[in-house]
Amino acid sequence: MGNRIRELRAERGLTLANLANNTGLAPNTISQYETGKRNPKLETWIKLANYFGVPVSYLQGIEDKAGPTSELEHQKAHDAVWDAVGKLVRAASVGTMSYEEAYKELKRYRNKSDELRYKEKQETQQRMFDLALSTFKRRERNEK
Repeated sequence: MGNRIRELRAERGLTLANLANNTGLAPNTISQYETGKRNPKLETWIKLANYFGVPVSYLQGIEDKAGPTSELEHQKAHDAVWDAVGKLVRAASVGTMSYEEAYKELKRYRNKSDELRYKEKQETQQRMFDLALSTFKRRERNEK
């Protein structure tokens, strides 16, 4: 079996352009990865695996398990996302990160959280992302 980039992209309803925008890769490059015409470097495998929230070995088609195997691993994955979002909000609020960078990163973390809570749909997480987004927008308005 080949890699699972196309499969995961299709499962999440992403176009090549969507995935390219979210990962900083060129759509043509991603297409070549999907068809096996080109192989990603290790850093790119890691970037794509982190984006999709799966192990690199699963993305490469080596492993059959895509996600956390226990409730504890699942919770650790959630905690890692929330820790990163907390750091992102702090960086944006003190101005060490631009609004544009923070917004792009927030969208990436939201996608990762959506994947982790695929069946959970916890309202508190949605409110937290909305609060972070409104904080970034408020900061942007205040800077103008």
